[in-house]
Amino acid sequence: MLPQPDQLCGPFAAHVGLHAVLDAPPGVTDLAVAAGTRVWPEDVAAWRPAGAPLLRTGWDRLPAASSVDASGTDAAGVAAAVRSTTDVDVVGVPGDGLTVASLSALLVSLLAGPHVGVLANVRTGALDPRAGFDVGHFVVLFGTSADGSLVGVGDTYAELGAPGQPPGCRVVGVDALLAGLTAPPGRGLLLLVDRRDGAIVRDLLAGLGVVTGEWAT
Repeated sequence: MLPQPDQLCGPFAAHVGLHAVLDAPPGVTDLAVAAGTRVWPEDVAAWRPAGAPLLRTGWDRLPAASSVDASGTDAAGVAAAVRSTTDVDVVGVPGDGLTVASLSALLVSLLAGPHVGVLANVRTGALDPRAGFDVGHFVVLFGTSADGSLVGVGDTYAELGAPGQPPGCRVVGVDALLAGLTAPPGRGLLLLVDRRDGAIVRDLLAGLGVVTGEWAT
């Protein structure tokens, strides 16, 4: 249920994305603990879109960050949490290796493969300048158009949803998604797939010439 607990966008997105491959994924707080999430104990309203409430659910189980910059969860932590708490594999796709054409082809190709949850680690201001806040953030991708030019984004805040869409959901152009993935210092996609299907997804990406790997944010 939206919204995410503050500073837990990575574990929250992972929990949502894991529903693509698991009937009962670990809870958000359990994933945050496994990911090494650290929380800054003060409220920083600029980290949330306008109107989103402060939510500290799970903070009592998480260590405090030593600084603002040390708070939250990086992509490596999210991937490690998924691998350590489930039988799900994680395939990272750095945004810096993608183009509009290759990102479109990747998303369309995933529709024909095994079940996969797709997390996007983006810069919010680059993904959607109208969002009203500009931070590193995790969202879940829930679909794409037949030609890959449009992408469904499931956000962790209801305030960022579009009229007529489910809470927190909106459709963006693939060029906007790429901008969010590649905004400095660069982020990427985390593909969550059953371990038995990991090789299939990696072969699919290799056939498209897509580079895989992880990044630090």
